[in-house]
Amino acid sequence: MRMKMIAAAGFLGLLLTGCGTGADDDSAPKPAFPELPQKVMKPVPEPTGGLRPSPPPGAAFHEIVAFGLREKVLDMVNTDGTATARCPASLKSKEGAKAVCVSTWEDLKIEWDILVYKLPDAPDDLKWSTEPRMAILARDGAANAVYTSYAPDLVRCNNIPKAVLVPVEREMKEYTCQTVTDGRAGKPMPVRVSLGGPYFRCQAKREVHACG
Repeated sequence: MRMKMIAAAGFLGLLLTGCGTGADDDSAPKPAFPELPQKVMKPVPEPTGGLRPSPPPGAAFHEIVAFGLREKVLDMVNTDGTATARCPASLKSKEGAKAVCVSTWEDLKIEWDILVYKLPDAPDDLKWSTEPRMAILARDGAANAVYTSYAPDLVRCNNIPKAVLVPVEREMKEYTCQTVTDGRAGKPMPVRVSLGGPYFRCQAKREVHACG
């Protein structure tokens, strides 16, 4: 019986030794992925609230559209900053009217194709739609999207410029961000930019710490 007790005590000692978490313990958790070079810490500049002032009553149609484009630019960049927009005065509130408007943010220009149309079920209600020819990717906006979607301790990115023109809705593997949670770096995620802002499609949610 004494021999069995000694053997059991020795086995328990091995278990406790194997579970140690000392500074020299090689079994301590390590980052799941290499860390990207660019650290974007909170607080990141948040998107600016609604633009003020709104167009005054009786404002020309092209001024109303330009104001709407400024709002769309701020949605796209997902961070604060000054947006400008201008449309040709020839743009009228008339079905079928078309124009090309120009917006800026951080000295980057985007052209927008504008179309005025009527709704089939409301023929007296004129609307306008727009499609940007390019998008703006903002580093802080991308980081805000990661913090909002995955709530990590830290966001790291792959050398995203402060602001750069990119194709709309195209996955860009050259511009990626990752989560860092409990000291572990997640899988780098390529960014896309839509009218609603930068976003990430996590393809590896089953992997621990892969996406936050």
